[in-house]
Amino acid sequence: MNIMERIDDLCRQHHMSKYRLSQITGISQSAFSKMARQQSSLSLETIQRICDALGISLAQFFSESEEYPDLTQQQKQLLFFWSLLDEKKRNYTLLMIEKLRDL
Repeated sequence: MNIMERIDDLCRQHHMSKYRLSQITGISQSAFSKMARQQSSLSLETIQRICDALGISLAQFFSESEEYPDLTQQQKQLLFFWSLLDEKKRNYTLLMIEKLRDL
């Protein structure tokens, strides 16, 4: 698996530019360029920051299939819809879920 190709694929799937990913993760665009040219490698911590920005787990990042690993069908459906939301809508959704939990 080429890590940078995977990042590019995930950015496309989540409708996120590399510029936006850079802003959210704090990883500079020049660092991404170095990684793409394989002048620099990614630490697990860096990959985790990318996963957090994309709203996915490390298992999902390294999964060879487009499916979410080890999840029920309902969980997969929720994550699919979650991946389509922008950050503002994700925060609103989390707030709603927290309120539902308290009912």
